[in-house]
Amino acid sequence: MKNPLTLVAKAGYRLLSVSVASRVSDIYLGAKFDYLAHFAKNFAPNIPTPKVTLVIPVYNVERYLELCLKSVRAQRYPNLDVILVNDGSTDGSLAIARKYQEKLPLHIVDQENAGLGAARNAGVASIQSTDFLMFLDSDDALAPGALNALVGQAIATGSDFVIGDTTRMKGLTRLKRRDTRELFAMGNQLRKTFAELPKAIQDLTAWNRLFRFDFYKASQIEFPNGVFFEDMAPMTKALVESKQFDVLAETVIFWRVRTEGAKSITQETGQSQKITDRLASLSLQKKMILSAIASGRATSENLAEFYLRVKKHDVKLYEKTASKEQLDLFAEFLEPGI
Repeated sequence: MKNPLTLVAKAGYRLLSVSVASRVSDIYLGAKFDYLAHFAKNFAPNIPTPKVTLVIPVYNVERYLELCLKSVRAQRYPNLDVILVNDGSTDGSLAIARKYQEKLPLHIVDQENAGLGAARNAGVASIQSTDFLMFLDSDDALAPGALNALVGQAIATGSDFVIGDTTRMKGLTRLKRRDTRELFAMGNQLRKTFAELPKAIQDLTAWNRLFRFDFYKASQIEFPNGVFFEDMAPMTKALVESKQFDVLAETVIFWRVRTEGAKSITQETGQSQKITDRLASLSLQKKMILSAIASGRATSENLAEFYLRVKKHDVKLYEKTASKEQLDLFAEFLEPGI
């Protein structure tokens, strides 16, 4: 028999996760961000302000985009450039973006629909000069003070990039991401190499980290076009290539789990092509780690943590929707020597 308290907790979670709750949450956060933006002039920054460029890919997110841009405006960061890449949107997203050009240093790159990876690459290609680069997904939101925290950390340590924690936002609920909890439970990790912090492989999303732009360009990081899970391999490359990076155990991103309309890529787990693309990305990641081990930039512990991530996260995502043949591909993938 299940614990009654567990049943009550699950029922409460479901109630607070419905689409109406999501809209209530957005109204509250929007008001909070508006308040912070309104009083921005009253707060002087307490750290140096190198230039930060935010790249925001946009495709049919009129339901979510305004909150995203409000969160950017609420950052109170004085040396900011925002590049919004309209990836062929057919809804009202572009109109919302144009409205915010009056409120933000926002530049719009307009292109035919080419996918998330291509949109991020287009945003990076349009940068003329900057000190730092950050990606932000258009259905998510920056936590208040996120840019100050990330830039302050990068200045303090001189690291190539800083990874911040993420809070999962579903309706009115707020939870830490399951797949990265072990990493951030370790607290702040400063000036680490990939070999020194193998658990960093748990977090491979592109949108919760601040890069030094010279490192990003020198490492020739680029997102693949036309595939799902386009950030997993490039973020693995960043870990391998970096001389040092930081992990900041502070929420910098509110990551939205959609409760209405089309689900995000990370929420969709039933399409065969997504499983194929995930396996291809995992294969590329494994090759990178094996190469790093051969060159002395990683150890067998990095490979062990990678295997553990696949078992605890990647396989778990698909165990209820994938066919036996597809699950066998995951099992085969983890066989030694492949």
